[in-house]
Amino acid sequence: MITVISGTATALSPIVHGGEQRGTTMTEFRRVKAVVDGRIELLPIISGNSVRGLLRDACAEFSLKAAGIGELKDLRAFHLLFGGGQLVSVDSGKYIDVVEERRLRELLPALSLFGGSVGNRILGGRLEVGEWVPICHETKGMLADEYQELAVLSIYDLLDIVSFTRRDDARSRKLQRFLTQDTLAVYERRKAAQQESQEQDDEQSQQMRYSYEVLVPGTQFAVEFALHDADEVEMGTFLGGLALFATRPAIGGRASSGMGRVKLDLEQVRMDEPVRLVSELAPEAIEVARRHIAERSQAILELLEGWG
Repeated sequence: MITVISGTATALSPIVHGGEQRGTTMTEFRRVKAVVDGRIELLPIISGNSVRGLLRDACAEFSLKAAGIGELKDLRAFHLLFGGGQLVSVDSGKYIDVVEERRLRELLPALSLFGGSVGNRILGGRLEVGEWVPICHETKGMLADEYQELAVLSIYDLLDIVSFTRRDDARSRKLQRFLTQDTLAVYERRKAAQQESQEQDDEQSQQMRYSYEVLVPGTQFAVEFALHDADEVEMGTFLGGLALFATRPAIGGRASSGMGRVKLDLEQVRMDEPVRLVSELAPEAIEVARRHIAERSQAILELLEGWG
């Protein structure tokens, strides 16, 4: 059975999602090559992998809170939950068989959802996270039927450039009171010596203008999460992490500067052929997952503390 949670995410502030093309002071939006009206276009699209990483963190946090675990003593256990772990050699003693895999999925539903490198094997995840596709004219071929009427604007109407300036705070008379007189004197001598090219370059690095290509507030994205054969605990863990993410929903870069805020509008579809049931998200599953994890909190703690 496949359960699909899909809908839209609406940008409440500019969205920054850097790609491989970066200038000295300009970061372009990540782009994907696509065919649009018979020609190749490079379209700005948010990678599913970046969203997946945010949700993995949120589901791990939900699980630790449900288990009453505030801190992890073992760095490898931390990486297992928040990063997916790492493979080890067979002779390391971390041999994972089918029985142990079943136990891991029971105790760590977040790991079961996202998968990871566990001992000597790869544990497959049950969750697929799709790319977040801007709803616009150029992406119509990538959108489901229900989004076609919303795809009115061009992607080029939704793109903008946002610029920032990093200033040299030592120049501020107001902030100079936080410098000692000796330090201020050194700074003044340094300013006076800026005839040297090396010093000029250093000064430019202290005060510069840099820019990001962004998708503007109001941009809507088609989003989709698919869970394959997830049980109620795994579904509740995912919804619990999603709810935690929704309390501070931000994607992409510059979140500390107010960028990347989004609003989610999702529904749940269960596809158990030939049945297709549409419903709202099921918050009661969150309580099932929370209770399941809490009842096994001691076993979870022992597992994580002995992971290394």
